[in-house]
Amino acid sequence: MTNQSALSGVVVLDLTQIMAGPFCTMVLADMGANVIKIEKPNGGDDNRRMGPPFVGDTAAAFLMVNRNKRSLALDLKSDEGIAVFHRLVNWADVLVENLRPGALAGLGLGYEQLKERNPKLIYCSISGFGATGPYKDRSGFDLVAQGMSGHMSFTGHPDEPPVKVSAPITDLNAGMFAVYGILSAYIHVLRTGEGQYVDTSLIEGGIAYTMW
Repeated sequence: MTNQSALSGVVVLDLTQIMAGPFCTMVLADMGANVIKIEKPNGGDDNRRMGPPFVGDTAAAFLMVNRNKRSLALDLKSDEGIAVFHRLVNWADVLVENLRPGALAGLGLGYEQLKERNPKLIYCSISGFGATGPYKDRSGFDLVAQGMSGHMSFTGHPDEPPVKVSAPITDLNAGMFAVYGILSAYIHVLRTGEGQYVDTSLIEGGIAYTMW
């Protein structure tokens, strides 16, 4: 018998914000991973201010989806910030990001660049439309993904405007798909010593729930 959590000792760099990415890393943290949330210096994750309700001056939603994590403010556009980030990458098992498509690659922090530094790194990107296809460079939000995946076409009442599902279902499903991909890639690392790139999106998370 052991009380050790399933992902105890696994280090996750969390470069995510708002909902889909933080939900993914929340699940990993709940499983025992050491999640280090890296936030922008000027205010951090925008979800900190998305209320009410608030606990003190921090939105309750931020506290819920970022539980069991530690936070570090880091300027990735500065030489000092990049140096610190590289040290973290050398140590990490997983990196999760849902920033604007191409933003990290433009800073020299894309998967192809970082796997040279850490070949075992699992690099997970969550975006609106995925890493391939005609919309890959577009930003995406839950409302857009719900509409484009078809959910809003069969929610609500006949002959009335489309209605959003109340929960951010494409955000949450994309985050959970990311968890599955990361855990599968971690099994691959344990078997081969080789990291992998994991890619999922809000639009895929929405379409997956329309099968029935």
